[in-house]
Amino acid sequence: MSQQNGKLMPNLDQQSTKVLNLTVLQRIDPFVEEILITAAHVTFYEFNIDLNQWSRKDVEGSLFVVKRNAQPRFQFIVMNRRNTDNLVEDLLGDFEYEIQVPYLLYRNPSQEVNGIWFYNARECEDVANLFSRILNAYSKVPSKPQVPSIK
Repeated sequence: MSQQNGKLMPNLDQQSTKVLNLTVLQRIDPFVEEILITAAHVTFYEFNIDLNQWSRKDVEGSLFVVKRNAQPRFQFIVMNRRNTDNLVEDLLGDFEYEIQVPYLLYRNPSQEVNGIWFYNARECEDVANLFSRILNAYSKVPSKPQVPSIK
């Protein structure tokens, strides 16, 4: 253990921490292949369209954007510290988001509007940039092969 800012911290370098996190995630989902990015602490909010207001969900903890070796290929997972229900969302398909640092707002395929508050604003920007790269690279794939017209 080492001391950092008056707190006892385990002596884990970044790579060891990533390997440990990957092991934990693979226990939950054996198809997780790689952690693409991590945000140390996030809190979730849901938007009630009828009441036009935000309310805090019972979800907070570390957020991991992961690549999987099965469909869906990309997800984000929040290891929930508030209860045993971890939050999992698919990134491809009908997923839309916008960034209002330190919040990342998104609509999932179920049409739920949620907000993710990031303790670290830089992590919010980094996660949004990764979402953008994934969606730009994979969402534009045509659903069926393009067949040239024969004339």
